[in-house]
Amino acid sequence: MSQIAVSVTGLAGLACFVAFSWGVRGHFRSTGAMPRGMQLTSALSLGFALLFFWNIAHGVSGMWGLALALFAAGLGVFGWAVSASRKTPPTLAFDTDLPSFLLKSGPYRHVRHPFYLAYVLFWLGTALAVPGLVGWAAPVVMTALYAHAASKEERKFERSGLAADYAAYRAKAGMFWPRLLAG
Repeated sequence: MSQIAVSVTGLAGLACFVAFSWGVRGHFRSTGAMPRGMQLTSALSLGFALLFFWNIAHGVSGMWGLALALFAAGLGVFGWAVSASRKTPPTLAFDTDLPSFLLKSGPYRHVRHPFYLAYVLFWLGTALAVPGLVGWAAPVVMTALYAHAASKEERKFERSGLAADYAAYRAKAGMFWPRLLAG
């Protein structure tokens, strides 16, 4: 069973990582060269993914089933966000453009940054899949990076012609997690 758990966890993690990597090149748009912050995000993601694969090659934790559920949830949120933004894809993280549209359908009804939510779910899954504390570096570092990127994106909305609409939207949708008491 241990080798099956390693293989299934590794393949599920790889599926997430490949889908998210496709998003960078195949879904998001950019107003120019890849922003430095996005380059850093990509490099850290690759490094942490390689660390994850190296760690699970030596065995998975007893939480690997929960990790699979988080991977599935992350892929689900990612796919839902891609579907909702297919006609008007957002720009890459750390791009400097001012927004010209506001997405509020699909997962955007509930969270302002569903792509980051998908990535956080994945990194939490990687941490649960590997034994020990070393796996927790990825979700801590990457979640902090996503929170920083999301804050920069929100400041772009505040400077755009969509500022009032975004303020109302912000009161209803959580940043990464749905607001339970939003009206």
